[in-house]
Amino acid sequence: MYISKLKIQNYKSFLDFSIEFNKGLSVIIGENNIGKSNVLDALSLIFIFNQGWRRRQLNHDDFNTELVIQGVWPSINIEVSLSDVTTEDEMALTYKWLTKEPGQAKLTYTFRPKGNCTKKPPTKPTSIKDLKIPLDQYEWVIFGGEKETTDIFDHQMLQRFTFESVDALRDATSELSKSSSKLHKIISSYEQDEKNKEEVILRAQELNKQIKLSSEIDKAQKAINENLKQITGYLHQRTEIQMAENSYEQLLKNLKVLIGPNDGNVHSVETNGLGYNNLLYISLLLAQYFNRKDKKGTDYTFPILTVEEPEAHLHIHLQKYLSNYFFTEFVAGQIIVTSHSTHISSSVNLDSLILMYKEGGKTQSKQIGKIFDEKSEKYKRHLERWLDATKSNIFYGRKTLLVEGIAERLIIPKMAEIYWNKSRKEKEPVKSLEGFGVSIISVDGVAFRPFLHLFGQTGLNQKCAVLTDSDPEKRELLDPISGDKIKVDVFPTQQYPASPCSRTINLIDDYKGLPHVSIKTNLKTFEYDLILENHVFFRELISKYELGTKDEREQISKLNGHEFEKEAFLIIAKTKGEAAQYVLDELVSGKEIKIPKYISDTLDFLLED
Repeated sequence: MYISKLKIQNYKSFLDFSIEFNKGLSVIIGENNIGKSNVLDALSLIFIFNQGWRRRQLNHDDFNTELVIQGVWPSINIEVSLSDVTTEDEMALTYKWLTKEPGQAKLTYTFRPKGNCTKKPPTKPTSIKDLKIPLDQYEWVIFGGEKETTDIFDHQMLQRFTFESVDALRDATSELSKSSSKLHKIISSYEQDEKNKEEVILRAQELNKQIKLSSEIDKAQKAINENLKQITGYLHQRTEIQMAENSYEQLLKNLKVLIGPNDGNVHSVETNGLGYNNLLYISLLLAQYFNRKDKKGTDYTFPILTVEEPEAHLHIHLQKYLSNYFFTEFVAGQIIVTSHSTHISSSVNLDSLILMYKEGGKTQSKQIGKIFDEKSEKYKRHLERWLDATKSNIFYGRKTLLVEGIAERLIIPKMAEIYWNKSRKEKEPVKSLEGFGVSIISVDGVAFRPFLHLFGQTGLNQKCAVLTDSDPEKRELLDPISGDKIKVDVFPTQQYPASPCSRTINLIDDYKGLPHVSIKTNLKTFEYDLILENHVFFRELISKYELGTKDEREQISKLNGHEFEKEAFLIIAKTKGEAAQYVLDELVSGKEIKIPKYISDTLDFLLED
């Protein structure tokens, strides 16, 4: 059994939203303020048990701010679908919540006006921001199955879902320092060794006797009792100072977690770092759940663990280690994680990833693994190999720009800033790729298709632009000396262009039917087209930074026109990365450059909504 789907209406950032989860582990990613935390809050409205009655009574801020009210007061609805209900224990737990779909159950929370609500809603369309909802005449209800019935809902059954939430602003150190209750739950969930229990109690009794023999403890105990007698009179009780009660259960409740580099060298968690304490706290919760999958009958519980931003206070290696653990270990029940970390999202199996994103102003969700089928499985494998921390930025922007290599990755963000701010007024904010939520991704070659598949017919309906080189095929000529056929590079111009290579043509043709995908190409390569548009810039760049050999620099100083373009390109092509950094340095210093049309057209496309 697992939570397979969540539908939310009118709650917080969601007017009408649904998200599907994975069995076992789900990692929800997306840009800030997309609503990841609100998803976990919505789940808690159904499954939280401790203080659940008070938590479920909502307030005005819990309603979606886009609501327009007319004739009827709004309700908040949260619906959870449970799938793969197959075992006897799962059927016994959910039998009153089953639907017509085999192996599926539903739970619904609704926060609504009572039937006898006396305050009338407005008759004209009115924004919820301009109204005061009569919350004193609202009620919350939870019911199971497809429709609400007159049957009384058994809230005790929800206690069989052990819902634990680790929020983003947690104080793990504080939680660990008072960890005795959680430790008690973990230890009590295992079978007890009765012989060992008796031995522990005897040892505790002996230790308490030894403690009482201490002179300073005896003096303190007498002083406390004397003062207690003075302030309570004949009603006073007597105190005893000892380690703990001799009850085994009380001894368990007073245990604490200590930590250290090895056995016997441990210390209080208060002296530990925040990051490691976060991991320790999560491990406590996991330990609490690991043995639950074997519980049967009335002891059966279904554990749900939600973790917000597990990367909090963790350096890169621990982030990856934690994510690898989550993605390789089977944990009883279900784990739902939200994250902003590219290091975590780049470490995952794509089947675990769920992306939340904006489409036409509305929040959508997509299980990344389901974008791929058997035919596109090779693309999926490619992405899992290549989605390192930088490339996984593809999941955190509103738009994506795919480029071939380091040169484009370095220079184009500055080009975009120059191009978009040509007519910027003094106090206007600077327009940039980051400001418009554009993730620029280098595919380190020409393997665009695996990345583009994310935005294909079954993928994300988000803008994706591609800048790829034309790479025209080499031209076949006869060697005038040997008479042999040889292939030579083509150096096209605006007046005499060359056909792009078949790879580029096929890529453009395959995606031309998608309005949210734009693929632009050049005459030859990124560097070559820059040189065509900027003779003076590159003449000075090659001289200033002494690119190429002395003879090559002397040669191009005498060249003009197309001959200069060819020779300058051959120099730049030898040190692409180094030359790209020098170009960027010149642009940052204020040097002007003319931007090729295929790039400016792409920037125009990305600027559009």
